[in-house]
Amino acid sequence: MLALETSNQGLFGSRVPVRPPVDTFPGMNGWLTLSLSLLLGQTTPTSAAPTEAAAERAVQEAELNELRAELELLQAQMEAQRQETQGRIQSLEQEQALEDARAEELELLRREQLESLSRGYDWLITVDQLLEVGDFDIGPAVTSALREISSARATAAERGSGDTVLLIESALNRLATIDDLVGQRNIYPARRQLETAGFELRRAWQLGLERSGTTLVNQ
Repeated sequence: MLALETSNQGLFGSRVPVRPPVDTFPGMNGWLTLSLSLLLGQTTPTSAAPTEAAAERAVQEAELNELRAELELLQAQMEAQRQETQGRIQSLEQEQALEDARAEELELLRREQLESLSRGYDWLITVDQLLEVGDFDIGPAVTSALREISSARATAAERGSGDTVLLIESALNRLATIDDLVGQRNIYPARRQLETAGFELRRAWQLGLERSGTTLVNQ
Protein backbone atom coordinates (compact mmCIF):
# COMPACT_ATOMS: atom_id res chain seq x y z
CA MET A 1 0.00 0.00 0.00
CA LEU A 2 1.30 3.44 -0.88
CA ALA A 3 1.64 6.09 1.84
CA LEU A 4 -0.12 9.31 1.03
CA GLU A 5 1.98 12.32 1.90
CA THR A 6 -0.60 14.87 2.90
CA SER A 7 -0.58 17.55 5.55
CA ASN A 8 -3.22 19.16 7.59
CA GLN A 9 -3.05 22.58 9.06
CA GLY A 10 -3.11 22.88 12.81
CA LEU A 11 -5.01 25.25 14.91
CA PHE A 12 -2.52 28.07 14.41
CA GLY A 13 -1.92 27.52 10.74
CA SER A 14 1.12 25.34 11.25
CA ARG A 15 1.51 22.21 9.20
CA VAL A 16 1.23 18.94 10.99
CA PRO A 17 2.75 16.00 9.11
CA VAL A 18 0.40 13.15 8.45
CA ARG A 19 1.70 9.68 9.26
CA PRO A 20 1.20 6.93 6.72
CA PRO A 21 -1.45 4.37 7.65
CA VAL A 22 -0.24 1.43 9.61
CA ASP A 23 -0.43 -1.98 7.79
CA THR A 24 -2.49 -4.01 10.19
CA PHE A 25 -2.20 -7.20 7.99
CA PRO A 26 1.50 -7.64 7.40
CA GLY A 27 1.12 -11.10 5.75
CA MET A 28 -1.75 -10.19 3.47
CA ASN A 29 0.40 -9.04 0.54
CA GLY A 30 2.42 -12.26 0.45
CA TRP A 31 -0.68 -14.41 0.68
CA LEU A 32 -2.35 -12.56 -2.16
CA THR A 33 0.77 -12.90 -4.28
CA LEU A 34 0.94 -16.66 -3.63
CA SER A 35 -2.77 -17.12 -4.35
CA LEU A 36 -2.47 -15.23 -7.61
CA SER A 37 0.47 -17.35 -8.66
CA LEU A 38 -1.49 -20.51 -7.98
CA LEU A 39 -4.46 -19.25 -9.98
CA LEU A 40 -2.23 -18.32 -12.93
CA GLY A 41 -0.56 -21.74 -12.90
CA GLN A 42 2.91 -20.37 -12.25
CA THR A 43 3.83 -23.00 -9.70
CA THR A 44 6.33 -25.67 -10.82
CA PRO A 45 4.59 -29.10 -11.02
CA THR A 46 6.27 -32.01 -9.37
CA SER A 47 6.11 -35.48 -10.94
CA ALA A 48 4.64 -38.01 -8.57
CA ALA A 49 6.50 -41.31 -8.28
CA PRO A 50 4.52 -44.47 -9.22
CA THR A 51 2.70 -45.76 -6.26
CA GLU A 52 2.60 -49.39 -5.17
CA ALA A 53 -1.02 -49.67 -6.34
CA ALA A 54 -0.10 -48.47 -9.83
CA ALA A 55 2.74 -50.98 -10.03
CA GLU A 56 0.41 -53.77 -8.96
CA ARG A 57 -2.12 -52.75 -11.61
CA ALA A 58 0.60 -52.85 -14.24
CA VAL A 59 1.55 -56.39 -13.19
CA GLN A 60 -2.07 -57.49 -13.28
CA GLU A 61 -2.51 -55.93 -16.71
CA ALA A 62 0.52 -57.82 -18.02
CA GLU A 63 -0.75 -61.10 -16.56
CA LEU A 64 -4.18 -60.47 -18.07
CA ASN A 65 -2.68 -59.84 -21.50
CA GLU A 66 -0.66 -63.04 -21.20
CA LEU A 67 -3.78 -65.02 -20.30
CA ARG A 68 -5.63 -63.51 -23.24
CA ALA A 69 -2.82 -64.52 -25.60
CA GLU A 70 -2.83 -68.07 -24.22
CA LEU A 71 -6.60 -68.26 -24.60
CA GLU A 72 -6.44 -67.06 -28.20
CA LEU A 73 -3.74 -69.65 -28.95
CA LEU A 74 -5.79 -72.40 -27.33
CA GLN A 75 -8.86 -71.39 -29.31
CA ALA A 76 -6.86 -71.43 -32.54
CA GLN A 77 -5.50 -74.89 -31.73
CA MET A 78 -8.97 -76.19 -30.91
CA GLU A 79 -10.36 -74.78 -34.16
CA ALA A 80 -7.55 -76.40 -36.15
CA GLN A 81 -8.18 -79.72 -34.40
CA ARG A 82 -11.92 -79.40 -35.05
CA GLN A 83 -11.33 -78.81 -38.74
CA GLU A 84 -8.92 -81.73 -38.91
CA THR A 85 -11.41 -84.01 -37.17
CA GLN A 86 -14.20 -82.84 -39.44
CA GLY A 87 -12.03 -83.53 -42.47
CA ARG A 88 -11.26 -87.05 -41.24
CA ILE A 89 -14.94 -87.71 -40.58
CA GLN A 90 -15.87 -86.56 -44.07
CA SER A 91 -13.11 -88.70 -45.56
CA LEU A 92 -14.28 -91.76 -43.62
CA GLU A 93 -17.86 -91.11 -44.64
CA GLN A 94 -16.83 -90.91 -48.29
CA GLU A 95 -14.83 -94.13 -47.99
CA GLN A 96 -17.77 -95.83 -46.33
CA ALA A 97 -20.12 -94.62 -49.03
CA LEU A 98 -17.77 -95.99 -51.71
CA GLU A 99 -17.50 -99.31 -49.91
CA ASP A 100 -21.27 -99.55 -49.54
CA ALA A 101 -21.78 -98.78 -53.22
CA ARG A 102 -19.14 -101.35 -54.19
CA ALA A 103 -20.70 -103.93 -51.87
CA GLU A 104 -24.09 -103.40 -53.52
CA GLU A 105 -22.50 -103.75 -56.93
CA LEU A 106 -20.72 -106.96 -55.92
CA GLU A 107 -23.91 -108.41 -54.49
CA LEU A 108 -25.75 -107.69 -57.73
CA LEU A 109 -22.95 -109.33 -59.71
CA ARG A 110 -23.00 -112.33 -57.38
CA ARG A 111 -26.71 -112.85 -57.95
CA GLU A 112 -26.32 -112.49 -61.69
CA GLN A 113 -23.49 -115.00 -61.60
CA LEU A 114 -25.54 -117.54 -59.66
CA GLU A 115 -28.49 -117.15 -62.02
CA SER A 116 -26.26 -117.59 -65.09
CA LEU A 117 -24.62 -120.67 -63.57
CA SER A 118 -28.00 -122.14 -62.76
CA ARG A 119 -29.30 -121.60 -66.30
CA GLY A 120 -26.06 -122.92 -67.80
CA TYR A 121 -26.27 -126.05 -65.66
CA ASP A 122 -29.86 -126.62 -66.79
CA TRP A 123 -28.71 -126.47 -70.41
CA LEU A 124 -26.00 -129.06 -69.67
CA ILE A 125 -28.68 -131.38 -68.33
CA THR A 126 -30.72 -130.78 -71.49
CA VAL A 127 -27.75 -131.72 -73.68
CA ASP A 128 -27.12 -134.89 -71.67
CA GLN A 129 -30.79 -135.88 -71.86
CA LEU A 130 -30.74 -135.48 -75.64
CA LEU A 131 -27.69 -137.70 -75.92
CA GLU A 132 -29.24 -140.25 -73.60
CA VAL A 133 -32.21 -140.73 -75.94
CA GLY A 134 -30.00 -140.74 -79.04
CA ASP A 135 -30.90 -137.25 -80.24
CA PHE A 136 -27.73 -135.75 -81.61
CA ASP A 137 -29.22 -132.36 -82.53
CA ILE A 138 -27.60 -130.69 -79.53
CA GLY A 139 -26.29 -127.54 -81.22
CA PRO A 140 -28.90 -125.03 -79.90
CA ALA A 141 -28.69 -126.42 -76.37
CA VAL A 142 -24.89 -126.31 -76.37
CA THR A 143 -24.94 -122.72 -77.68
CA SER A 144 -27.33 -121.65 -74.92
CA ALA A 145 -25.20 -123.37 -72.29
CA LEU A 146 -22.06 -121.62 -73.57
CA ARG A 147 -23.80 -118.22 -73.50
CA GLU A 148 -25.00 -118.56 -69.91
CA ILE A 149 -21.74 -119.99 -68.60
CA SER A 150 -19.69 -117.29 -70.37
CA SER A 151 -21.88 -114.65 -68.72
CA ALA A 152 -21.24 -116.25 -65.33
CA ARG A 153 -17.50 -116.20 -66.02
CA ALA A 154 -17.61 -112.45 -66.84
CA THR A 155 -19.40 -111.55 -63.61
CA ALA A 156 -17.09 -113.79 -61.58
CA ALA A 157 -14.07 -112.05 -63.09
CA GLU A 158 -15.54 -108.63 -62.34
CA ARG A 159 -16.11 -109.68 -58.73
CA GLY A 160 -12.53 -110.85 -58.48
CA SER A 161 -13.49 -114.46 -57.70
CA GLY A 162 -10.39 -116.19 -59.00
CA ASP A 163 -11.28 -119.75 -58.02
CA THR A 164 -14.76 -119.42 -59.50
CA VAL A 165 -13.33 -118.10 -62.76
CA LEU A 166 -10.99 -121.08 -63.06
CA LEU A 167 -13.83 -123.55 -62.48
CA ILE A 168 -16.08 -121.87 -65.04
CA GLU A 169 -13.30 -121.67 -67.64
CA SER A 170 -12.63 -125.38 -67.22
CA ALA A 171 -16.33 -126.13 -67.73
CA LEU A 172 -16.38 -123.95 -70.86
CA ASN A 173 -13.38 -125.78 -72.29
CA ARG A 174 -15.05 -129.14 -71.74
CA LEU A 175 -18.31 -127.95 -73.27
CA ALA A 176 -16.45 -126.73 -76.36
CA THR A 177 -15.47 -130.35 -77.19
CA ILE A 178 -19.02 -131.73 -77.10
CA ASP A 179 -19.98 -130.99 -80.70
CA ASP A 180 -16.88 -132.74 -82.11
CA LEU A 181 -17.29 -135.75 -79.85
CA VAL A 182 -20.96 -136.14 -80.75
CA GLY A 183 -20.16 -135.64 -84.43
CA GLN A 184 -17.74 -138.54 -84.15
CA ARG A 185 -20.39 -140.47 -82.26
CA ASN A 186 -18.22 -140.63 -79.15
CA ILE A 187 -21.27 -140.36 -76.97
CA TYR A 188 -19.83 -141.81 -73.80
CA PRO A 189 -16.80 -139.42 -73.71
CA ALA A 190 -19.16 -136.56 -74.55
CA ARG A 191 -21.41 -137.39 -71.61
CA ARG A 192 -18.40 -137.74 -69.33
CA GLN A 193 -17.30 -134.24 -70.34
CA LEU A 194 -20.79 -132.96 -69.59
CA GLU A 195 -20.76 -134.65 -66.20
CA THR A 196 -17.40 -133.14 -65.21
CA ALA A 197 -18.43 -129.71 -66.51
CA GLY A 198 -21.63 -129.96 -64.46
CA PHE A 199 -19.61 -130.78 -61.34
CA GLU A 200 -17.40 -127.73 -61.93
CA LEU A 201 -20.43 -125.49 -62.38
CA ARG A 202 -21.99 -126.78 -59.17
CA ARG A 203 -18.75 -126.07 -57.32
CA ALA A 204 -18.62 -122.54 -58.75
CA TRP A 205 -22.23 -122.03 -57.72
CA GLN A 206 -21.46 -123.17 -54.16
CA LEU A 207 -18.53 -120.74 -53.95
CA GLY A 208 -20.91 -117.96 -54.95
CA LEU A 209 -23.21 -118.91 -52.08
CA GLU A 210 -20.40 -119.14 -49.55
CA ARG A 211 -19.12 -115.67 -50.42
CA SER A 212 -22.49 -113.94 -50.27
CA GLY A 213 -21.53 -112.12 -47.06
CA THR A 214 -17.96 -111.21 -47.97
CA THR A 215 -16.69 -107.66 -48.11
CA LEU A 216 -14.78 -105.72 -50.70
CA VAL A 217 -11.47 -106.61 -49.04
CA ASN A 218 -12.21 -110.33 -49.20
CA GLN A 219 -13.42 -110.11 -52.75
